[in-house]
Amino acid sequence: MGMGFTAPLYFLFSAFLLLVILMYFFRKQYKKKAIPSVLMWQEWMNEFEAQAWWRKLQHHLLLYLQLLALLFLIFTLTQPFFEKEGIEGDHIIFIMDTSASMTALEGESSRLELAKEEVFHILDKVDDQDLTVIVAKETPEILSERSSSKKEMLQLVGGLETTYASSNLIDSINLAKSILGDEKGNIQMFTDNFSEDNSLEFNPNTAFFAHNIGSSHINLAVETFGVAIRENDVVGVVNVKNEGEEAKEVKLNVYDDQNNVIKQVSETIEGNKLKTIYLEKLQIATSYKAVVSGDEQYLLDNEQIAFLGQQQDPNVYVHKDIHPFARKAVEIASTNVIHLSSTPAGGEDFQGVHLIQGIARSDWPSGPKLVFLSGQDGEEETELSGEVTANMTNPLMQSVEMERVHVEKTFTTDEFSSFDVVAARGGTPLILSGIYEGDPIIVVTFELGSSDWPLHPGFPLFMFHSIQELTQNQSMLGYFYPGQSLDYYPSSDVKKAEIIDEDDNVVSSSEAFDQPIDLPLTPGLYKLRETKDQTDTMKSFYIMLEDSEKSIQTVDSFTIPAVSSSMNQGGETTTSKDISYLFLILALVVLLLEWEVYRRGISN
Repeated sequence: MGMGFTAPLYFLFSAFLLLVILMYFFRKQYKKKAIPSVLMWQEWMNEFEAQAWWRKLQHHLLLYLQLLALLFLIFTLTQPFFEKEGIEGDHIIFIMDTSASMTALEGESSRLELAKEEVFHILDKVDDQDLTVIVAKETPEILSERSSSKKEMLQLVGGLETTYASSNLIDSINLAKSILGDEKGNIQMFTDNFSEDNSLEFNPNTAFFAHNIGSSHINLAVETFGVAIRENDVVGVVNVKNEGEEAKEVKLNVYDDQNNVIKQVSETIEGNKLKTIYLEKLQIATSYKAVVSGDEQYLLDNEQIAFLGQQQDPNVYVHKDIHPFARKAVEIASTNVIHLSSTPAGGEDFQGVHLIQGIARSDWPSGPKLVFLSGQDGEEETELSGEVTANMTNPLMQSVEMERVHVEKTFTTDEFSSFDVVAARGGTPLILSGIYEGDPIIVVTFELGSSDWPLHPGFPLFMFHSIQELTQNQSMLGYFYPGQSLDYYPSSDVKKAEIIDEDDNVVSSSEAFDQPIDLPLTPGLYKLRETKDQTDTMKSFYIMLEDSEKSIQTVDSFTIPAVSSSMNQGGETTTSKDISYLFLILALVVLLLEWEVYRRGISN
């Protein structure tokens, strides 16, 4: 930091100081005159000689003030300035990576925390520049645009939290470029692994700085983990990657759904290699967790959960009176179709989905059911009128185009009045779904023979969706990534849905189901608790890391400077702050002071 002058040529005006002094010498001269006595003058001269030196100066105060005011005006003309470190550009855009890998530790601080500190350092050097903050999510989010408040920026950046999902850096850069346009500015991106090999083009007025935070460390990651039933035994496969340069001893623990260790394995994995570990004869459980140990900087990728779900298509039992078109459609929808020529005898247990028509409800088998009403069990026949409507948010109606179907009559009963209406004509239900005696059920209230529905291309799709809906694992929702949402279609008796973490803490709660449910960001095992009139049900799901977040290797930071730029690799440059206005203010103050001194001199 130093001081300089934009127009030092104006220092030549200092000659006017000498002119003022010369003019002072030629001020008014007194005439010689004879007087009777100088006794009084002699007394005054003695007092003057006895005065302190600084009081003697008061007799020339007006001269000094005039010289000082003129000196300040000359300094104003030379346009003095202070040089200080600053950030080049009229607009500075910060792009922040909040993905999971930014939680990796560098010493005692995470990479995200170190990135925040660098942003704070840059903000200290910002001077009257527009500021924008973009979070590099899958869809980039602008937190603040063209703000001039450092305080606001400090609060926004300081309050950033990890979103765990993979960052979309390229789209974030393109968004920043569109905001800048032809404006002179720079883009400051804080991430951990953005390579200079990416093809980037910028406006000549735009500078780009990629700050890759941290350094590469030894990292062990569970790349994939799966379990299955083979010959009545549960087997598993775990792929573990060693990102270090040297071989690493790895300890693998497998836990069941009660968090009990059911398998322990020790393996040596070579540097930068992936090793497959096979697990045999695991105990039966609904879910399993594989955990590796051996590193410290990044633990999020050290574990993964696998559900033991349905391993093959379930049996579909087609009872004897089912329409031939329905038989053909279900053979397309499932590979394990069993056609029954007679009603199963009481006590026989057929595990699977049942397609039923013309069987008394007292004889219905247990398990999921797709029922076609026929009026043989006391249902009332009803003539229909009006338009056919369908609940398009229901999975059963995907691409079915039910509104094109012609249906003249249907069968109604109060027993299914609490079920969800999937499709209707004139307010009378055509398709219902719900829970009957503890099992999922789908009810078609009209005979296929009295409708043209089997001739429509959407009919086989409906049969396929029905089999999928009835056979899905009712206790598991599956796997999701951070930031995803769940298309949630609860049954009509669900009053509230809550997401609960592994510590039984309620993460979120909803009583309105017209919008998808936002799932948690933090990876881990969660449960969706559905509160009904009389009971609660639990459905498990797992938030897992994306593959791109299972690495913490870094690359060197780099800079793409603007065409005409004097900044260094950190984006810093020397900026000039004009201070000529200060000397102008001082000159005015001195002139006011001179006027006051002159006024007092006259009055005395």
